[in-house]
Amino acid sequence: MKKIVLWILIGLVVLGIAFAAFIAYEMHQAGRMIVKKPALYLYPIEDSLITVQVNVNGELINAIPEYENGWTVWVTKDGMIEQTYDYLFYEAQLHKIDLPNEGWVVAYADLESWFDEYLIKFGLNEKEKNQFKDYWLNELPTSKYYEIKLLDEQFLDENMNLIISPKPDTKIRLNFYFTPLKEEISIPEPNIITPERNGFTVIEWGGILEK
Repeated sequence: MKKIVLWILIGLVVLGIAFAAFIAYEMHQAGRMIVKKPALYLYPIEDSLITVQVNVNGELINAIPEYENGWTVWVTKDGMIEQTYDYLFYEAQLHKIDLPNEGWVVAYADLESWFDEYLIKFGLNEKEKNQFKDYWLNELPTSKYYEIKLLDEQFLDENMNLIISPKPDTKIRLNFYFTPLKEEISIPEPNIITPERNGFTVIEWGGILEK
């Protein structure tokens, strides 16, 4: 009888440890803020050797091409990187997130048309817009609505800072925070001023999907 009780106690302890580990894992996963597929386009005035570093307040978890304390890449004036890539790619896990109060609420069925209209207003060209859509329309799960917020420049500089040499003349960074919604809500929308693309231009798009 004592052996049976002992084995029961051991089993309960093992189950308790496993449950605690599961809860800890779930909490860790819930706190993971993964910036997915920031795509970084480089358009120098002339064919150039360009160095790019990403200083992340967190952890860089993926990069193409391989990231070794940064990228040093040969880029043609039309944006082709190392004769292979349209853009540099990385993903990062951030320690914190600060969201603006303003944003947009878009029905799931209207996402593609919203991207078609607004990504151009934000400063992307047709190629960049279409590559954004190819990725995010497949990445966003079905939901009645999405709240879309744009991470501001100060947050990006503090948490995903780009150090680029030579220094770009124009830098446009569009990193969105997507929140699926069951019902439509009302939030203030920001004013959009379409930026001009002059000189050596750097374009970035990416996003975070709230789980």
